[in-house]
Amino acid sequence: MSFILAVAYLEITGVFVSLFIMKAVKYRCSFLELISLSFLFGSMAAVLQLFIYDILGIEFTLRNILIFLFIFSACSICFFVFNKPGQIRTLSWHRIDRSLRGTANLFITGITIQVLWVFFLVLPTPVYSHDAVANYALKAKIFFQSGGIPTGFFAWPESQVAHSDYPLFLPLLMTWIYEFTGFNDLTVNLIMPCIYVVFLGAFYAVLRRFFGIMYSLLSVFLLATIPQLFDYATIIHSDLLLTVFVSCACLYMMVYIRSEDKGSLIISSFLFGIALWIKNEAIVFAAAFLAVILISFLRKEGSFRGNRWGTIVSSFLPLILIAIPWFAVKFYTGTVNSDIDMTTITATGVWENIKDIPILLNLFQQEVFGPKKWNIFWVLFFSVLIWKRRSLWKKEIFYLTTFLTIAVAGYFTGYMITTGANIFFYVNTTISRFMLHFVGICMFYMMYLAWSDVKEAVGRMGDVR
Repeated sequence: MSFILAVAYLEITGVFVSLFIMKAVKYRCSFLELISLSFLFGSMAAVLQLFIYDILGIEFTLRNILIFLFIFSACSICFFVFNKPGQIRTLSWHRIDRSLRGTANLFITGITIQVLWVFFLVLPTPVYSHDAVANYALKAKIFFQSGGIPTGFFAWPESQVAHSDYPLFLPLLMTWIYEFTGFNDLTVNLIMPCIYVVFLGAFYAVLRRFFGIMYSLLSVFLLATIPQLFDYATIIHSDLLLTVFVSCACLYMMVYIRSEDKGSLIISSFLFGIALWIKNEAIVFAAAFLAVILISFLRKEGSFRGNRWGTIVSSFLPLILIAIPWFAVKFYTGTVNSDIDMTTITATGVWENIKDIPILLNLFQQEVFGPKKWNIFWVLFFSVLIWKRRSLWKKEIFYLTTFLTIAVAGYFTGYMITTGANIFFYVNTTISRFMLHFVGICMFYMMYLAWSDVKEAVGRMGDVR
């Protein structure tokens, strides 16, 4: 019950944050989209609350958390009593053709079974994997027991705390749960299936802005049944969180590219900013986002004069404002990335990594053709890329191709400048997790490329709106 209360507070707080943002940018959304986004924004609000409490010297206690929540909720209710929060558009189920409802129900049943199975696997299981314990659960326990982030925490050696340079989103979110439930390693695990469900809901809601009901359901069904995504919904790890936020952020970026709806761009910027609190790899995606938006302005207008410059500033501002507190702490405390120490990078080391590129490619192809982790998702993805190769740099898809190219190049560069161990060690231990970061974006990319041909081949499916 206490866990349900903790999640409910995340959702309620997120609803108010979402409505504030949507009202400010005049953004209309479906109810499912509002619920899904609210959980993501509510999670970030909880993390920021604890982070600010630590800066102000306020102890992490349930009473201190609830005091702020009650004040925030009261102010929000008063605000929306006098100011309409905006319209919530509906996505009507009756629009689907009756002859296809059986197939739609089949997809929904499959997704539901996957979701229930995730919860079933997690319920009796404590935090158990090495990375989950060392990188997240131990930190959360330290914060919970200490009533805050201990002094000098970011300077602690690896023998005391693993990877003190890692962003604190997941440990602080776990600390939030602990404040409601007490230190319970069985209950806190349930946050990951919740995030998995929210991801599927948000993914479907945004896909409906591009595709019909059946095609969107098919996309979500394929995504939900990828074993790697499913497995990471059963363990405490930031990789699923990063996948969720960068995937949703990228989808909203594409909504903006299609419609030039400024609200979508600002929501995308918020989500990319939050991702920077989750894992260091988010820097690559944030850079790709900034590059794509700048390119889109140049392609459409040819310059940054007048209102376009103001739009750029306002769209990038959420990302910058959200990211500043975390990067300010990293700069102030002098934390160093334990995997890529810029001070120890040498030409010789980079050359050794370059010579080991065949190892990287070999491990990559093992993942692509590994049904145990991916079913046939990556085989389908690269098949569609080859099939639609002439369309990759045309119209709207140009921007998503550019985004993926920059992001992949960033990850590849990261491998080439890794320090402290040979490249086989890093690739062998990280490539499956890194590929997970791209799975939501690549699913959308694949379905987007195939959409026109599917509409033509299946006729009626294109009319299912």
